[in-house]
Amino acid sequence: MEIRFLFFILILSSIIFSGCIREYDNIVITSVDVMSSPQEDGTKLTITPYVQNNLNVDTGMLTLKIKIRDPSTNLIVAEKDSEIGYIKSGLSSSNSISLTVANPGEYGVEVQVFEGGKLRAQNFLPVTVKQKPVPGQPSDIKLMDLNLVVTKIYNDGSGALVDVSPGIYNQGGDSGPLTIEVTARVDPYTEYTKSDDIGIVKASERRRSKVTFDIPRNREYSFTVKAIEGGKTVISTNVIEKVKLNEVKYNTPMTYPLVEEGKPVATAKSPGFEAAIAVAGILLIYLTGRIRKTRRY
Repeated sequence: MEIRFLFFILILSSIIFSGCIREYDNIVITSVDVMSSPQEDGTKLTITPYVQNNLNVDTGMLTLKIKIRDPSTNLIVAEKDSEIGYIKSGLSSSNSISLTVANPGEYGVEVQVFEGGKLRAQNFLPVTVKQKPVPGQPSDIKLMDLNLVVTKIYNDGSGALVDVSPGIYNQGGDSGPLTIEVTARVDPYTEYTKSDDIGIVKASERRRSKVTFDIPRNREYSFTVKAIEGGKTVISTNVIEKVKLNEVKYNTPMTYPLVEEGKPVATAKSPGFEAAIAVAGILLIYLTGRIRKTRRY
């Protein structure tokens, strides 16, 4: 029994000291946006990772490395590095890198963040590069990110005018008239909705919509953005974090990634939670062994 118990303690200690059981005290890639643009010599992919610093200290100089792989051979078909710079504690940053692939088809995008040569975060996502749109092809609308600016603070700081600008990209054929609807939600009973009729978005066109909210400043908001074409919602997205409006500085643009509803978020998995399950499983095995041994006697 002593040997088995010692074995259990060793496993538990290794999990704890390896850093599995801990809070989000790391640098993480919260989301990755990919936009494709047909070129004469292939398709340009513009890749925008959003990197968040969950450490209680500022980062050192960060480097972003992006590789595009052909899944059938695992060969790298394009790669590029870029400096992100420093990210202050609790804040996030984004940086775009453009690479070109020769042919349409399936690819894998590998995103890595390094600090002083040490890998701090990584993500991998599959990407489908489509043929160049042809006349009559249906639209394919993507909502990329959301820019937010507090343009006015009034009533002793309790109210604010806020400009919200979602980024739209059409990777299909020309769209019909589009309406962008933005909802700022406090709770299930309190929400504010604004819409912007932006008209037709042509193939491979990028555009920003804009709405203005007049809302209480001392609240925390969840933002939802929808694109509506011909009376039908073609895509619905959410900001992956709640926005504490009184922490947004006046006249300072903030950018938040948008994640399509129903798609996984990069930070959805909690290392601490998975480790807790592992420990619980080990403990269950150990206790089951003890119970069986007790029954034998």
